[in-house]
Amino acid sequence: MSKETVLEVCNVFIKVFDHGELVRTELGHNVWTNTGREYSCLLKSYNTDGNPFRTDRIRYVGLGNGTQIESVSVNKLVSPIAYSQGGDYLKPINHNLTTFPDSGLRTAIRYTSRFGTSTFPGAGTTYISECGLFTDGHAVSFTQGGRETSIAVADEQSPVAYHTFDPIPKTSGIELEITWELRH
Repeated sequence: MSKETVLEVCNVFIKVFDHGELVRTELGHNVWTNTGREYSCLLKSYNTDGNPFRTDRIRYVGLGNGTQIESVSVNKLVSPIAYSQGGDYLKPINHNLTTFPDSGLRTAIRYTSRFGTSTFPGAGTTYISECGLFTDGHAVSFTQGGRETSIAVADEQSPVAYHTFDPIPKTSGIELEITWELRH
């Protein structure tokens, strides 16, 4: 008798729109980082006093213009970029768009985040070539809702999942839609 292997699988779907017209799509398989693997393990477990180890949940997408090998050892984006005038680096996922794509079963979930034409302040063209998925837990204590989202602390933020792709120019007419699908 053989054993069935159950793997946690993730995929990233990126749509690029130029003035409302779909001009590019990216489909990629990402890596669930050691941070994500630890998160998954601790989320499913109780500590010795009967309380969950972690109560934070997936909440943010961060973008950057660097690249690195998609490895479990990824612990930050190479070159994070702010998406707002206020210097925010982590953009909240639009949970109104969260779906469970498997008919009736909740063994997969899709998180979506949209970056509009007014996103990414500053002059010139910004290139985007990496993204990360983050929880709302504080980077050290994991306190739910404690995640710092400012570009000033971006190097201290470790993603649970990471993906890199060919550079996408982010100019004034470009919109991005990133959908992250987690399959269990």
